Amino acid sequence: MILTRPYTENLTRSSLTDTRNYFILFILWPFLSFLVALANFSSKEAKSVVYIFIVYYGLTFVNNNVAVDAYRYALSLKANAMLPFSEFFTIVGGLYSDTSVDIVEPLISFIVSRFTSDHGLYFGIWAAIFGYFYLNSIGLLYERLRVNQGWNTIILMAFFIMTVPVTMISGVRMWTAAWIFFYGAYRVITEKNPKFLIITFSAAFVHWSFISANAILLIYYLAGNRNMIYFPLALASFVIPQLVAPLFSSLALRLGGGLQQRYSNYSSEGYISAVQEGAAQSAWFMRITSDIVFYYLLIAIAAIRLRHKSLMKGKSEQNLFSFLLLFIAFVNFGMPIPSFGERFMVLFFLFATAYLLLYFAKLPGDKIYFLILIGLFPMLLYSIINFRLGAESMNAWIFSPGFGVPFFSPILSLYEVLFN
Repeated sequence: MILTRPYTENLTRSSLTDTRNYFILFILWPFLSFLVALANFSSKEAKSVVYIFIVYYGLTFVNNNVAVDAYRYALSLKANAMLPFSEFFTIVGGLYSDTSVDIVEPLISFIVSRFTSDHGLYFGIWAAIFGYFYLNSIGLLYERLRVNQGWNTIILMAFFIMTVPVTMISGVRMWTAAWIFFYGAYRVITEKNPKFLIITFSAAFVHWSFISANAILLIYYLAGNRNMIYFPLALASFVIPQLVAPLFSSLALRLGGGLQQRYSNYSSEGYISAVQEGAAQSAWFMRITSDIVFYYLLIAIAAIRLRHKSLMKGKSEQNLFSFLLLFIAFVNFGMPIPSFGERFMVLFFLFATAYLLLYFAKLPGDKIYFLILIGLFPMLLYSIINFRLGAESMNAWIFSPGFGVPFFSPILSLYEVLFN
């Protein structure tokens, strides 16, 4: 009888059944439902479950580390809860003031504070925003590699996922903005679709520094694939980044207001010293891992370009390579400003890994190629470090059976379970 019904009706019934099964499993054991959804990521229902679990992580966010930005955001939320509603207009009007440049975070904080001073809902909302662009960005590449899945693409996709995982909402503004920008920019670059510039521009309202990244993207969009210009510029950026630092300062002075204040904060001698002291106290592998990954990706891209250029003749691949050249220069010239260049280096990792994924998705066979083998150590180490840092904010109870257990159990982070 079922075979005589229209295919679309059968498909709809199947989707409803999947949704119901996932829902029941999520109530019984959220983490198991999440794992099942990962194994079936190609289906719409599975992606929805992964997204809900990400929001679940945000709602159960552990915020015990006073040294991370998340702790400051939680204190700000409590302070906002004591303010009258009339302060809302002060926050909205603070976009170009000396105190507030990033309008989204204070706006979310103030709205959430009207309901609760508990940080769970606050980070749940950020996890929802982060997760939306995170999963959509993963989906862009997943659709390209699923036709030729192998160990090479699986390794690269795992690294792509762990480069900026959801646990990095402990620094909500920068890394949420990073995924917003990546999703929009990737569509602009590979599809030459200007409507996605609206998405990339919105990243600047989450973190002010993406004004500069949008400027680079806009230059690329208007100029096109000018490799004869981008390539020497990229080479020069490894040698003379200090010469461009005064240009950033001059631009900030011209813009004035909050942008000037924010730039001054990042480039002051006191901030530079604080960053250098923090780096000196970090373990050696944490200090050099980003640099190792950076140069590995550069070598991998150069090898592909020199030896297998014929495989990357598609318009999207050529566009992405040209943008990478320009973005490398942007990252290197921003290095004299602490945190600025280093943060955008992570964004470069996303675009560079996407380029490698596009290449390896075209290679036949299932053997692990040498170019991936030499990158295993830096990619694995980088992912482990991100996991270790993220474990501090991950509630250990989200892995237990029963939806809602973390809300009624003593606060216990995954870090405490694994490393204490």
